[in-house]
Amino acid sequence: MPYYHFVVRAPDYTYDDPDGTHFPNHEAAREHGHRVVRELREDGYDPRNAALLIQDGARQTIHSIPLRATATSIPNLPRPCE
Repeated sequence: MPYYHFVVRAPDYTYDDPDGTHFPNHEAAREHGHRVVRELREDGYDPRNAALLIQDGARQTIHSIPLRATATSIPNLPRPCE
C-alpha cells in the first residue's frame, strides 16, 4: 500500500509529515485529507492562506485543500470508526 504525506503549509511555516500514512489509493488519501481539514476547523484552527497538501510517496503534491475552505467545499464524509 502506498504512503501519503499530509503537510500543512502557510506563508510563514510548514508542518511536515515525514513518516506518512498508508492508504490504498489517491482517493482514500484525499478523503482522509478532507477529514483532517474538517477536524482542524472544528478545533478552531483557521489560519489565513494555509493549505493541507497531500503528497504521494515521492513527495509530489497530488491534492491541496485550503484550510479556510468554505463549508460547501468540504464533502460531508463519514467519521472513521474508532
